[in-house]
Amino acid sequence: MDKRKIFTAIMAISMLITTFSGCSSNQKQSYVNLGKGDESDRPEVEDIVIDNESDIYNIGDEIQVKNVDYGTNREYVAKSYIVNSVKIYDTAAEIDGVQDKLIETDYYMGADPEKPAILKKDEVACGKLLLCDISVKNIEDEICTVGDISLVYEINGACQLLGYPIYFSNAKDNEHGIYDYTLVQGQSLDAQIGFCVDPALLQIDNMDLSKLYLSVNFNGDEENRQFIDLRLE
Repeated sequence: MDKRKIFTAIMAISMLITTFSGCSSNQKQSYVNLGKGDESDRPEVEDIVIDNESDIYNIGDEIQVKNVDYGTNREYVAKSYIVNSVKIYDTAAEIDGVQDKLIETDYYMGADPEKPAILKKDEVACGKLLLCDISVKNIEDEICTVGDISLVYEINGACQLLGYPIYFSNAKDNEHGIYDYTLVQGQSLDAQIGFCVDPALLQIDNMDLSKLYLSVNFNGDEENRQFIDLRLE
């Protein structure tokens, strides 16, 4: 074979490998920086209308989280979530072991959602906390993070991003807001995640708790975006 053809083929293969590995790396990095107040990694803020009722799940339903292997274009189920129960507490201090593990994270509601506020630990510790008992099963997941779960609020028929967990019971590094955990493929774990739902801190007047949803992949592709109706009153 002509040497120039061999060289061209090698370069093409190298570029493909770099592209696919870059996709995987970028996905991991986007989750790692959640909650750190890093402006360069903040998701675009947009309002989402729930067009398909089948995208809404209830407490106790299994939610399958799908990914795509960019190398083979294979779609697969990476993991599954079940939200087992939810409860609102007046303060984090009411729950043993939670207050010392609170995470500082961005919240996107308020006067200017394009410039989210970073809620400090001492602030959220004194505000209302939504605590969710969840089960996670690792099917083919390599990232292992709850950074794909967010709290959203429905206003005038459209859901707006509130923010990410301020508490994760299994977090590896609470000091930096990382939502990673360790779970071997095929195994499951029970965990807790918490969100600030204090109207004063979130700058939401006359908050309607029935309009609060958890969302999986809220900022992701529409076909993989899912919502959990918390049935709060």
